[in-house]
Amino acid sequence: MIEIFMPKAGMDMKEGRLIRWLKNVGDPVELDEPIMEIETDKITMEAESPGTGILLAKLIEDNTTVPVLQTIGWIGQPGEKIPEAGAPESAAPAAESAAKPAVPEAGTGSAAGAQAESVKETPSAEKPADGYTPATPLAKRLARENNVSLADIASGSPVRADDVLAYVRQTAASSAAPAAGSISREPVRIPLTGIRKAIARNMYQSLQSMAQTSDSVEVDVTELVALKRSLALCSAQLGVKISINDLLSFAAVKMIRTHPLANASFAENEILQYPYVNLCTAVATDYGLVSPVVQDADRMNLFELSKAIHTVIDKARNQKLSPEDLKDGTFTLTNMGIFPVDNFNPILPSPQSCILGFGRCVEKPAVYNGEICIRTRMVLSVTYDHRVFDGGEVGRIMKTMKEYLEDPELLLGE
Repeated sequence: MIEIFMPKAGMDMKEGRLIRWLKNVGDPVELDEPIMEIETDKITMEAESPGTGILLAKLIEDNTTVPVLQTIGWIGQPGEKIPEAGAPESAAPAAESAAKPAVPEAGTGSAAGAQAESVKETPSAEKPADGYTPATPLAKRLARENNVSLADIASGSPVRADDVLAYVRQTAASSAAPAAGSISREPVRIPLTGIRKAIARNMYQSLQSMAQTSDSVEVDVTELVALKRSLALCSAQLGVKISINDLLSFAAVKMIRTHPLANASFAENEILQYPYVNLCTAVATDYGLVSPVVQDADRMNLFELSKAIHTVIDKARNQKLSPEDLKDGTFTLTNMGIFPVDNFNPILPSPQSCILGFGRCVEKPAVYNGEICIRTRMVLSVTYDHRVFDGGEVGRIMKTMKEYLEDPELLLGE
């Protein structure tokens, strides 16, 4: 018998959410085959099977949060019995020859799981007494979880899990239903996922723990956009399609060579200035904002950096990021150019000292060489930790970035 645990994907991980099982009870599984999809406070990822056999039991249901290293399932061979201490209240037999496990007094299944997999509930052996409502162990647990009194549930004796679930649904529907002809004024309650909780916590702590301030400047990126178009014509030969985001990232990494405090962090009694650039790229996904890291971005040319950025972005959007893809970032770039956003103040992720934000490219009238003409403009925003460097240094950072973006020949030099 092989236990399936909620994996610990990182030193700081305390709990994880099982988004969904990728296998059903009774399905064969192979060692290292993806068996479930989980969400940590940083990423959504597939977790692999710890062994080969068949999935005998799922101890928790989809969309359930549990502590790391908790047993959440069993892998074994047809006919093997699940240890009683880990038997699920909602487990189905792995095969026709497998005996059904006994239902324990307490389990790790969810209310939703009571319906997902059928099992014969064993009524409590306790004898009825005054004020006592007989109920199965699973029904008792569901009643506790939903703050329901068993005495309020109209049911034959004993009360079963289905009775509790039906009562909870009926009560919720009654309280949520508006009176005839009226409009409900109840707010929609959206549960926070692990990633959403982490984003909220990290952003709040970052603002509370750092001396953050922001500056911005409008930049003429007409020549940069022209360079991007020229490189796009050669994408087949180059092996990669260079984007504006790639050029902005390359410019930022090159800027750090002459402004190393932008790639640093504040410690209690010192400033840590890193001799490498691990570039974080903010990516908006369906499951939240993540910032995968391109390690040693300063050692890459434009085309290598472009491939590396595209790789981590694809992994982020397809929920394929690993904990290694999110560690040790030293500098962050965020680009809102795909949205109708011109100017914004990005929040600096702790403990980094600097983040660059870019708005959309907009064609507008501008003075160029003493004449009014149409030019492509973009707003560059810089948020920095005032404990690490002052406004004079951020002014020099913006000046260097402006030079690179307005004259991309400098960017591609050396």
